[in-house]
Amino acid sequence: MSSSPHISFVLHNVARLLRTRFGQRWRVSGLSRAQSKVPAWLPYLALLVRRLLENMRGNCRRTRDEAFAGPSPETRQPRLQTPSLIKSNLLAARTQPAGDREKVHG
Repeated sequence: MSSSPHISFVLHNVARLLRTRFGQRWRVSGLSRAQSKVPAWLPYLALLVRRLLENMRGNCRRTRDEAFAGPSPETRQPRLQTPSLIKSNLLAARTQPAGDREKVHG
């Protein structure tokens, strides 16, 4: 039987030593090992979020298409005027105080 260490043990020890040395360098900057991993995750998370947003946009488009199935584009616009007016009114109203003198229904 060979007296030399098995390659997997050597690789494991090298990986451990690299992590330890990396952690030592990050501690100088005041970050923990866990905190030092955050910058490495940011590109991955950015890609993941980008993919999720693309999926959400596709779902929104399909849902809108389902909701407006039937009416032609020419008849859709007038149907959106009332909800748009309500939205504008509410946006304008939120800048005004609600007023304590409003009658409370109950």
